[in-house]
Amino acid sequence: MTALEQAQSLLDELHQGAQSGALIPFRLPGQIQAIQDLLTQAAEEAKAREAEIAAAVVPPDVETFLKEQAGFFGHAIHELRTPMTSIRGYGEMLGSGAMGALNDMQKQFVDTIRTNSRRMETLLTDVSDMNKLRAGTLRINNKMDMFKNIAMMVEKTARPLAESLSKTLTIDVPQGLPLLNLDGELLAKAIYKMVENSLRYSGENAEVIVRGGAEGNDLLIAVIDTGIGMLPEEVARLGEVYFRSDNETVRSFKGSGLGIPVAYGLIGLLGGTVSVESQPEQGTTFIIRTPGMR
Repeated sequence: MTALEQAQSLLDELHQGAQSGALIPFRLPGQIQAIQDLLTQAAEEAKAREAEIAAAVVPPDVETFLKEQAGFFGHAIHELRTPMTSIRGYGEMLGSGAMGALNDMQKQFVDTIRTNSRRMETLLTDVSDMNKLRAGTLRINNKMDMFKNIAMMVEKTARPLAESLSKTLTIDVPQGLPLLNLDGELLAKAIYKMVENSLRYSGENAEVIVRGGAEGNDLLIAVIDTGIGMLPEEVARLGEVYFRSDNETVRSFKGSGLGIPVAYGLIGLLGGTVSVESQPEQGTTFIIRTPGMR
């Protein structure tokens, strides 16, 4: 049985337990962690398989095979999301007190369930986005937009994370920026991935700044932090799937190594580019350049 099939089996078991009321609270955090580990393993297995295909003599039907693989992954992720939504929903209901008061230990269990279920949903979304980017099936809805609207979407998503980490998030949108003709939701998602990275890996009481600018008809978006920074060899590997620095601060946060690769993929799909300025212990600045309307 593959890792993906094992994850599906565990999620089915949890879903059935949630429907029947047979969930055991103190076991849930470990069960959800096991599912997340299996999903990460499944993504790594898919990457290894792609490497094997790339190294082998490519058969005439390899394109068909890759499309079928992408379709299978997409279907599996969709099926995994269904029980995950139920688990998170039950966790939110228990945490709200709708089912009665909880003692301190029960609250701790429920908080762990909610935290891990959110992580699981993020992982599923990242794996899905990466799968679609590789398969060339991610839908783009281009329309006229302003960076102000995109920045508001980023702030709405990132503000709660910044507050939970006791970090300051500043959004700077000057007047006179170029109008855009692109998928604003995809650009907002890419920027959020970088903001999330900066919030998690900046020091205590640090500030993360998202600043808009212009150069000619291009929009420049800078995501600036005062965090741990990176070595040149680490900067060179940004965008590489599953890459995570060996820095202790980075390793202290559980992550999949997919956030920045997804961001890079989305920006490239939108016709933009990313450059990075970083030095150890002096912070990092991501600079996104995307064309405005011409």
